[in-house]
Amino acid sequence: MVASLDRVVRLYGRYGPSRLPLGDRRDVGGGYSMAAGVLAGGIVFAPVSALVSGTVGSAGVILSAIPVYLATGFAVGALTWRSLPSSVPYYSAVAALVTVAGNYLAGTAVWLLLAPVYGYEVLNPYVGADPPTSLTEFLGAFFELYPLTVLTVVVWTIWIAVPLSLVFSYVYERSRSGS
Repeated sequence: MVASLDRVVRLYGRYGPSRLPLGDRRDVGGGYSMAAGVLAGGIVFAPVSALVSGTVGSAGVILSAIPVYLATGFAVGALTWRSLPSSVPYYSAVAALVTVAGNYLAGTAVWLLLAPVYGYEVLNPYVGADPPTSLTEFLGAFFELYPLTVLTVVVWTIWIAVPLSLVFSYVYERSRSGS
C-alpha cells in the first residue's frame, strides 16, 4: 500500500498541479489539487446518484453542478492554502477540511444563483414554485432555499468529499516536499 501511494505521489508531483499555470505556487497548486478532488468526486458521485435514485436525471444535475463546484473549489482551496498559517498542526488535513466546508457554502451559493442560466428543466432548485420574475423574488427564493440546499448537498456528498479532499491534499503536500 505504501509503495503504491509513493508511486501516486511521484506521478502527482510529475504530472499534477505544478504543470498548470502558476501551479508551482503552493496556494495555486493547493487550489488545483482541491479542484481535482471535486472533479474526482463528481465523476464517482454522478453514477452513484443515478443508481440510488433510479433515474439518470439526478446524474445530470450533478454533472451540471460540477463546473460550478470545480471553480469554487479551486478558489476556496487557493484562498485556504494562502491564508492558513503553516504552523497549523496537520496542515494538509485542516486545509482540506476548511476547503470542503468553504466549497459547500460558496459552491452552493453560486450554483443557486446560476440556476436560471441552466434553465429550470435542467437544474431546478425552485421545484414546486413559479420561477422568480423579479430580482427581489429571486433573492427571496435564494435565501429561502440556500440553507436547505447546503444541507442537502452536504448530506448527499460528504461521504465522498471529505475522503477525497483529504487524499488529494495529502498527496499534493507530499509531492511538494519530494517525499
